[in-house]
Formats: sequence, structure tokens, C-alpha cells
Amino acid sequence: MIFQLGTNNWQRGGEFAPGSGILHEAHHHAYNAMPGVASYSMYPSSVQRSNPIDEERGIKVFELEHDIPICESVSPVSSYRWHSMSDEEFALYRARLTTAVAGWMEKIEAQTGRAFTLAVAHHAFLNPVVMRDVLRSREALGKPPVTLLCFAHGTALKMFANERAGLEDFPTRFSTFVEDEGVFSFGDPRGHVDACAAISLQQVEAVREAFPAFPSERILLSPNGYNDEIFTESTDADYGRAAVLAELTTLDRRPIPATAEKVVVFCGKFADWKRIDALLQAAAIYEQDDTGIVTIIVGSGPDEDKAELMRLAYDELGLRRTFFVGPKAQTDLARVFAASDVGCFPSRDEPFGLVFIECMACGTPVIGVNSGGPRDFVTAEVGALVPESTDRSALALSLAATIREAISDDWKATKGGAAARMVRGRFSIANQTANLLTEIAQLPRGAQER
Repeated sequence: MIFQLGTNNWQRGGEFAPGSGILHEAHHHAYNAMPGVASYSMYPSSVQRSNPIDEERGIKVFELEHDIPICESVSPVSSYRWHSMSDEEFALYRARLTTAVAGWMEKIEAQTGRAFTLAVAHHAFLNPVVMRDVLRSREALGKPPVTLLCFAHGTALKMFANERAGLEDFPTRFSTFVEDEGVFSFGDPRGHVDACAAISLQQVEAVREAFPAFPSERILLSPNGYNDEIFTESTDADYGRAAVLAELTTLDRRPIPATAEKVVVFCGKFADWKRIDALLQAAAIYEQDDTGIVTIIVGSGPDEDKAELMRLAYDELGLRRTFFVGPKAQTDLARVFAASDVGCFPSRDEPFGLVFIECMACGTPVIGVNSGGPRDFVTAEVGALVPESTDRSALALSLAATIREAISDDWKATKGGAAARMVRGRFSIANQTANLLTEIAQLPRGAQER
């Protein structure tokens, strides 16, 4: 039996979710589809509420009266930062979460007559500390040890790096909190994390940098899986470009021309490291002479960031065929990806790049930057990575040239099929979860044995 503790909400009940919440939900269902495996999950939300039907399915909401705390400054669902919490508020949050996790684990074991054998803490921050505390308390009561896996998503590691870099908005606080708790001190009496999983080679290195005392052989590479029932190539007439564009509503009610000849799509949160501004500058270049190209920006962020990006697009750059359509449910996003000619995601140090995978699964080639996780899988056969640059104007020139090439050479026809085949073969959720369980089972207990 597996217990998973998430840091972000799932995409349910009309609430959009960031990537780690989507991944947690997909893992929950994938584990439960395996013979002899049962997964139970808890995640926070200020919108969703627990109900008996969900609890019977192994799903419980950690109910909040405030937005979900986040490690960075921007999230699709929250702008409430951990750094904005007082020490007292943080301690209360930790205590309430610990009580909720312990209580539900006990209830599940009492109802099923089975014992948990694996706990998964999503994000390398508070969740592994909470799970360590709960599991140690259980052991003190005579319950058997439970293996603890930390699935280290990117934002917590970025928060620690930002603190260590001395960034103004990230005073040193939580990197030292995790160090003081010692939860990643393998072999130390305070420790408990048996293994970490990271979604790309870059993230494996980020875990090593964040926790240099943690054994490298226990940091597992686990490339993200995607929902292959939603993100797929389709020949259905409803996926036609004109129909998809006609269904989209823009944030400022600007009409999208249904006669668009080609579509460039971006999807992501409105964070500076996503570099949407560079894509907008690129659009200003290719809109000059490629009048048939429409650029669709999917995603959201704080109101001030939305307003600034739209001001840049329309007031400063004078874009006429670029449209902001807000966040989309996965089924709607799949339709947009399938109807597009190329996906462009110019992030800096992208932890993995799930949107790349989802876009490719829909038969659409991708363009990114030679930075972070996409270097592990974006090849010339499925798209391109432009050179990394800290100069946004130079980056925009590279993006514009590559987008023009993708359109003129019809990468959709020549690379789209290969993109879809690649992700089907390498990045299914079923493969990811099965491989992860196999690797965890093969790890020796060693110095962490309790």
C-alpha cells in the first residue's frame, strides 16, 4: 500500500492545477491500476473539499482557508508564498498537516486491514519532514517501518537555490529549515528519506547540490509520464483548427481569426523564467511578414503579471495575431496542441518540460531552449532547441527564426509523427510508475535501516 502526500491541488472540481499536482493525480491512478497495489493520496486545496465518495477512492483533501502555499512567486493557482508566512503560521500549518496525515493513514489501515509499505512525499520541502515525523511516531507505537520516497519537483529546489543566492525575495529561511531537520541526512538518526526521484538529469544534479550528503545512488531518474488517454494524435473532425480556435475565449475578448493558416502555441504559468516575453518579441518579428500565423498563449498568473504581458504584447509590441486564452483543462489543452503547428516553450532551466511531452503526444513538434530537462529528449527529429541566452532580445531572434523554419518546412508533417511516437515509447505514466517501484524495491536498506 502506498500513501502519497502532495503539495499542490489536483485538476478537479473546476480548479486548474500546476504540473506537480497533475503528476501526483496521474501517479495515484496508475498505481491503483496495478494488480495488488493500492494508492491513497492527500493534497491541499482552498477550493475543493473532501467527501465520502472520494475517500472511498483513496483521495482526501487537506482543506485550506487560504491559497496553497507556494515556493516561488507565481503559480497557476496561488500567489501565497511560504516566505510570507510567519514562523507561527508555518508551525501551525506543519502541525495541522502532520495530524491530518497521521489520522488518515491510521483510518485507512484500520478499514483495510493492510499496512502501508511506501510513502511518497511530493516536493523536497515540508512534505518529507511531515512524513518523517508521522512515520517515526508510527514506529514508536510498534508499526512496521515504511519506505519514504521524496519526489523532488523543481520549485522547492529553485526556492533553496534562490535563498542560497541571496535573492531579495528569498531571505535565507527554508533551506536552513530542511538542513536543520536533517530529513535528507542519510544514516543520521534525524533522517528518514530512503530515496529521491527527480524528473530529469538536471533535476538529479539539483538534488545533489541541495543535499550533498544524500547518497547519489539513491537519487533516481524518473522522467515524467503523461496522460496518454488525453494527449494523443487525432483525426477527429472536432480537432480541426477552425473549430478549436472558434471555441477559445481570449482574456480581453479579442476574436481569434478562424482562418488562421498556422498556429504557434505556448502553455505555462506566467513566471519570469518561462520567458513568455521572449516569445512575444519573437511574434513581433514573424508577424511582420507571416500574416497567417496565430500565436496562442495558454496559462495564467497573478493579475499584475497578466496585465504586464498583455501591455507588452499589445501596447508596446503592437501584436495583432497573438492571443491570451487563460488556463485550460487538460482535454481542452490537448485539442489546442493537436490543432497547432508547433509548440514553443522558451523556459530557462525547465525542470523537465511536461508541456513539451504533452504537445509532442498530440503530433505537434516543439521548440525550446538548450536548457534544463528538455535537453534529455528534444532532438532534431521532433523539434529544436535554440541556444541559451540571457539576452531576451537575442533569444527572441533565435525563436523567431526557428519558428519561421518550422512553419515554412512544415515540421508538423515531417516531425509531428516522430514526436508522438517518441513520447508513446518513452514517457507513459504506466512505465514511469512501474519503473519507479522496481527501482525502489532494488535499493538496499543500508545505513538507513530502522
